[in-house]
Amino acid sequence: MAKYRHKDETELTWNRIRRKITRALDTEIMNRREEVLNDLLAGAYEEYSVSLKQGTVLELEAKYEQLIEEIVQDAVKPKELADAVLAKG
Repeated sequence: MAKYRHKDETELTWNRIRRKITRALDTEIMNRREEVLNDLLAGAYEEYSVSLKQGTVLELEAKYEQLIEEIVQDAVKPKELADAVLAKG
């Protein structure tokens, strides 16, 4: 069983700072994720709807999984983390 260690005020203050930074970054990530998914899923659903109207039910073929991975990597570039609010501050 883990033993609890009493933290001093310096450690508690650092934990609060770390927690605020982590939450702010997580919020930025969630916001960007929502934006990217909004574009990706809207386009995908539109194609799916058109195919249904034409009597075809689209399925994800294994050969397209790599394409989807590339599209997602294109849409979410690691540089965006550097542009997050915290990086500017």
